[in-house]
Amino acid sequence: MRKISYADAVSSQPENLRRSLSGQLEVLAGLDQRWLPGETVGVVAMGASTHSGQALLTALGQAGLRGVNITASDLALMREGFEPADHYVVVSESGLSPEPISAAEKLAPGRRIGITNVPDAPLSAVVDHVLPLGGFDDSAVYTIGYTATLLAYSRLLRALTAGDEGQPGFFDSERIPALVSEVLANYSGAGPKAAEHLREARTVDFVGRGYSLASAGEGALMFREALQLPTASFDTYQYLHGPMEPLGPSSGLVIFGDGRELSLADSVLDAGVKVVLITAAPGEAIARPQHPNLMVVEIPTEATDFARAIVEAVIVHLIVGAVAENAGLAIQGFRYHQDDTKLQPVNRTA
Repeated sequence: MRKISYADAVSSQPENLRRSLSGQLEVLAGLDQRWLPGETVGVVAMGASTHSGQALLTALGQAGLRGVNITASDLALMREGFEPADHYVVVSESGLSPEPISAAEKLAPGRRIGITNVPDAPLSAVVDHVLPLGGFDDSAVYTIGYTATLLAYSRLLRALTAGDEGQPGFFDSERIPALVSEVLANYSGAGPKAAEHLREARTVDFVGRGYSLASAGEGALMFREALQLPTASFDTYQYLHGPMEPLGPSSGLVIFGDGRELSLADSVLDAGVKVVLITAAPGEAIARPQHPNLMVVEIPTEATDFARAIVEAVIVHLIVGAVAENAGLAIQGFRYHQDDTKLQPVNRTA
């Protein structure tokens, strides 16, 4: 997997999501397990993949299954032989993250599905099935891999549970690449506008719930990784219980949602907080849409469940790119290199 420019990665998402769809058919057909009501599915991951897992947990709950989002490194703290779930989805885009690999080695064989963009990476040796993302090149701060992982969750849910079209969490995955194309075409101006709106922000909070909590976590992480800005992410209702108190004129707030999120946004505008509200709510539901501290990004109402999380992520990608351009930042990777966050890839030509 080569690193490509951030702009190229963002713009190539539709074609790579199509590639991801076509490359998973055989694996999905060959899965020899089912997720049954009352069972627990554990997502085992680190970083952005952990945030994406929140979307799967929401969908699992809607399907009547328990879900747990396990920080992969926490498995080392658990009692030897303890199984925190009945089934596992072990996620690492590179397939080289040591924590998910080490965790998967300790989990019971037979119920471990790996999601990775590099099927012959070390992760594949410690899971029972590999659902490939597509083997595409990605930006140094991952973009395609995040949306492709959400798409993979959607397909796993359809393949391994008894739900059908129309059930929450079962948005037609085949429609997602076209939907992403529409977002890239129709929201190209939203990135620069949001970047300008947040220009003076010294910290940015991200807030959402359900599928959108995944977007909040990913947005906060991307602002830290790509833009080197202090950020945090919160569930909407958790945010009301104290974390919002530092907000002021130097604060930015990105909110995803259509319910309590609307009044949350309105409650901080007069304090000088710059708010970007990403919502499918009708305009009349927004109390003061013309307030100078509020920018509203209206997203398609048809985008539900995983599709909504993907649309929100793509809009975040556009905002990050525009903020970086305004600041003269090149999105090229991390400033602080850590030797133990990736295993060395196997040299297949040696």
